[in-house]
Amino acid sequence: MNKKTKVLNEILSHRAYAQRQADILLSNALKDEEFKTLYMGLRNLDIDEALGKIKDAKEKREKLGKKLDATLKRMGLAKDVFLPKYDCPRCHDRGLVDGKYCDCFYQKLSNELTSNVGISINKEHTFENVDTSLFDDKEKMSNIFAKMNKWCENIKTSQYKNLLLSGKMGTGKTYLTECIANKLISQNISVSFYTAFALNNLFLKFHTTFEEGKYDILSPLLDVEVLIIDDLGTEPKYKNVTEEYLYLVINERLSKNMPTIITTNLSLEDILAKYGARIFSRLCNKQNSILLQVENSDMRLKRNIKTVSV
Repeated sequence: MNKKTKVLNEILSHRAYAQRQADILLSNALKDEEFKTLYMGLRNLDIDEALGKIKDAKEKREKLGKKLDATLKRMGLAKDVFLPKYDCPRCHDRGLVDGKYCDCFYQKLSNELTSNVGISINKEHTFENVDTSLFDDKEKMSNIFAKMNKWCENIKTSQYKNLLLSGKMGTGKTYLTECIANKLISQNISVSFYTAFALNNLFLKFHTTFEEGKYDILSPLLDVEVLIIDDLGTEPKYKNVTEEYLYLVINERLSKNMPTIITTNLSLEDILAKYGARIFSRLCNKQNSILLQVENSDMRLKRNIKTVSV
């Protein structure tokens, strides 16, 4: 079962649960004879009106409604107590609105895809509230963030499907990718965020699995609309695993025009030496890739330095 089907099934399961809970509350309330008489009276009134058997139904409904409200108050129940409590008021936990996926579906899908991968995306890191005080060259870095914000807005039509962010540790690469991830999620685009270490472990699991359905292991990498790989080059290198499956994922996504974003401490020369020409050519082809060198002093140190006024 792929992730989209799983998420949709979970949403529909909650819809069924909400309806069952509402039915249980109604069933218990019907044990009260006064409530039962008034409730059934309103139902029969609706049926008779639909069949054209009764006139002045509005006046009768108002009278019964007032009596029912008073009975509910006596029973300590709210007027809407028998309505299912759906998580999403827009789609009522159907996952679809007018045949298209609802916003709640994309949010749950993103949560599913980013779970259990060792990454927690900071929701506060957005293009709207970038902290420029963390940058040495504020103008250059502000331009990079603005460029990436524009790329996100046009990601579905952009010819550039690979984004490679290179720079030393702590210069702001992960900060930028979190801004990108939050922007894409806000546009209802599914995002999966993996560390290179977690990604490599997934490759190893796939390589050593011989059971039916093993390809489901890689589905979070191949099916998600945007894949983010953080800190490429920090993972251990396994023979017949790391290079082979990294190439498979990057090449498959590129063939389907699905964007892949990679951050790394490695230089272009290091990437070529570590991963070989096949992967290098897929990541660094200027026809479909954006290559950005992020230069800045360690942002993590700046966050921890206290300014003392004298």
